Amino acid sequence: MRFSRDERGVSPVIGVMLMLVATVILAAVVSSYAGSLPSDESKAPQLSISAEAKENSYVLVKHEGGDPVNLNSIEVRTFIPEGTYADMSYKIPSSALQEVGNGNGVIETGESIKINWNDAFATSAWGLMAPNPGEKVTVEIYEKGGDKPIAKTTTVVRP
Repeated sequence: MRFSRDERGVSPVIGVMLMLVATVILAAVVSSYAGSLPSDESKAPQLSISAEAKENSYVLVKHEGGDPVNLNSIEVRTFIPEGTYADMSYKIPSSALQEVGNGNGVIETGESIKINWNDAFATSAWGLMAPNPGEKVTVEIYEKGGDKPIAKTTTVVRP
């Protein structure tokens, strides 16, 4: 009986399999590490709002629920979807936002933001471009510098 000691075919196969297993384990370790890295991005607050608009008086935005928001970290915009000034959008100056609540600069559930009527809409050479009674106005809240609203509601202007 003659035995052959030529095992060259087995060694390369085992070597390739070991390299493959090592690669898979290394990929799993790197993936789990990268997935758990903290990010610098903070999540936008989530909130629900309602609004009330009284012609020539005010626009009141009420925080109905969700995260508290700092008045200095948000932008409030009005949008007129119909009527004489349809498609008119206006970013309300921060100085025009009045807190109706505990006065700490943070709007929490149950508190409101009051905006005087003349501050809530754009002004042109022809005067204030505001909706008429019975027309709709949409109020949107954005994070400062953001391009997507974090809260939005539409209401009908009351006389």
